[in-house]
Amino acid sequence: MGKIIKIVIGILAAVILLGVIAVGVLTALFDPNDYKPEIEALAKEKANIDLSVGGDIDWSFYPWLGLSIADVDVRFVNQPELANLSKAQLAVNIPALFSGKVQMDSILIEGLSLNLTKDKDGKVNWQQPTADSVATTDAEPTSPNTEPQDTSGNQPLSLDIQSISIKDGTVTYIDQQTQQQVTLNNLTINSGQISDGNVFPLDIAADLTQQQNNKQTLAAKISATANITLDLENQQYTVQDFNSDVTLEAEKLIKLHLETDLVANLAQNRVVVESWIAQLSNLKASGHVTIEDLNTLKMTGSIKTDTFALNSVLEELGLPIIDVTDNGAFNKMNFVSQFTGDAKTIQTDSLAITVDDTKLNGSASYSLETGRADLALSGNSIIVDRYLPPSNKSAGEAKSITDSSEAKNHGYSKEAVIPVDALKPLNFGASLKMQSITYNKMPIGNVDVSIDARNGLIKLNRANLTMYSGSIATSGSLDVRKSPARLTVNKKINGLQLGEMLTALNGSAPITGALSTTAAVTANGVSVYDIVNSLNGTANVGLQNGVIQGIDMAQQLCQTMNNLSALGQLSTAESVDSSTPFAKMGGNFTIKNGVVSNNDLSASLDAMSLSGKGDVNLPQRTLNYGLGLMIKENLFKQSCSVNNKLEGVEWPVLCKGGFDEAPAKLCKPDTNAIKDMLKAALTDKVKNQVKDEVKSKVEDKLKEKLGDGDSVKGLIKGLF
Repeated sequence: MGKIIKIVIGILAAVILLGVIAVGVLTALFDPNDYKPEIEALAKEKANIDLSVGGDIDWSFYPWLGLSIADVDVRFVNQPELANLSKAQLAVNIPALFSGKVQMDSILIEGLSLNLTKDKDGKVNWQQPTADSVATTDAEPTSPNTEPQDTSGNQPLSLDIQSISIKDGTVTYIDQQTQQQVTLNNLTINSGQISDGNVFPLDIAADLTQQQNNKQTLAAKISATANITLDLENQQYTVQDFNSDVTLEAEKLIKLHLETDLVANLAQNRVVVESWIAQLSNLKASGHVTIEDLNTLKMTGSIKTDTFALNSVLEELGLPIIDVTDNGAFNKMNFVSQFTGDAKTIQTDSLAITVDDTKLNGSASYSLETGRADLALSGNSIIVDRYLPPSNKSAGEAKSITDSSEAKNHGYSKEAVIPVDALKPLNFGASLKMQSITYNKMPIGNVDVSIDARNGLIKLNRANLTMYSGSIATSGSLDVRKSPARLTVNKKINGLQLGEMLTALNGSAPITGALSTTAAVTANGVSVYDIVNSLNGTANVGLQNGVIQGIDMAQQLCQTMNNLSALGQLSTAESVDSSTPFAKMGGNFTIKNGVVSNNDLSASLDAMSLSGKGDVNLPQRTLNYGLGLMIKENLFKQSCSVNNKLEGVEWPVLCKGGFDEAPAKLCKPDTNAIKDMLKAALTDKVKNQVKDEVKSKVEDKLKEKLGDGDSVKGLIKGLF
């Protein structure tokens, strides 16, 4: 028996020795470089890949199956180059592989260059349709095998890699449709020992650049560290203590820091970002994201920011700060939102924004397919004056516009004020409701604004508000889809106390009263000049229970009439600093090419009534308007007594001149017309006097001939 055992052992030893000798001879005599053409041909035949191996292929067989390869180029057939690398090496432990374990030595990849491109037609170089894939697509779908699979004997592979090292890598993405290029240079990835169920460290570093139309728009340095755990059996992958720093290279270095933990379960097609924190300058945000389905990217999440000062953030980012009247404006801001979404749309119904003392709540959505954005907000109150530029700057800018040569030559600037190119691509809807707004010290309440912009058509669905005991409702549209741009406006004002508003704006009110108007106007063009000269539409204006300051029409008319009748003067009396009350005033107006015409203006003034008609030429900035004043009762006996016979007579007042003239000098009684009226009245008076004298003389003669009696009066009555 012992002899047999010795023979068996000897045979086994001989076999092992022969195996070792065979491996040695195989590795010594077999050169894989001789088979490069066959390898490259096989890659094209089986995978439709153009493979070029320019360097040497080295290998080892036992106990480590090792491979080292250099200078490799890869691309799909008839496509731009996809990837190349300078050197790659790896080794697998064969005995461990026989026992169901993947045990590898360190994996080293040097000089990897990955080039991803999309051409003008949208074709990409990392996908190549093959005959097999087309046939599979066109074939009838096969029913899935619903028979239960017996996996009790399957044992998952156990992974053990000493380390992975990628050095001097480059990844480039070029999109010819958008003329955009993104590049990762100096890509470095290093890991610790990777084994199933154990934590291993991972370090990543790279330089990022972005170009648009061959001009660099972004440059950054990126570094990240994390601890990774792989659970291959359950297809669950955990990332803990992820820390990333991004330094943007601009005029001023900008640093972004990101921290997060996440769990990806591929068996459940689910990713959970348990928490994340991002900090940019003094702006800090945090939240969480759960992706329920990786195929559709169905997700839920949250985001919030700590309170921050906007100008401090802008300054640290190297951006221009917002120059405002109140230095305390934009100092207390934050943002909170719960959101949902998928690969097509991101939306939130619980959006909260704080801007100092203003609280805004609402909803928002963004379509990743169409680029459509929608925002709806409602808030408590805001003092807009705090956020306006300082008044001295506004005054300076206004002066420069007023003093421009175009404004002097044409009255209105021909410079475009409607940015057509910027408006055409807009695709959004927005609405805002505010309880109160203070603008230029004017209190505005119940603000309700809704705007919709789509394909070059911007609609003002509504702009409603209340102020100074009245209400204003506005709607309209701006259509820049064709040239010239077309503007439409519909406005309705009801019960606005005009005097209070003008006093708040200018410190004084030349006219007061409750204003009510309706107007519908259109205009074409992109400059103020174009708009004014193409203005068309209709309007109705009514003003009740008001006062015209600085013009006492009745007093001035009375004095002028007395001067004319007594002295024959053609000059009007000097107007005193007084006013003209009225019960109501209004009329209908038509607008054609910037000329406002009216034929039915009427007003019930104190002691007199007024009617009017004429034109206001906006392009020429001139007024030519005739008023008719009628004294209803003589209330001026103490300061200016008017003959009772003048009561009920309409006296003309002419308002004529340019917009720059003062109202008191713009409107004056029409002395020529009044003179003609007085001459006519005087002529009638002379005729009556002559008639009376002739009648008296004839009567005397008849009395001499016929005697005094009723018969004489009867004869005279028939003559006069």
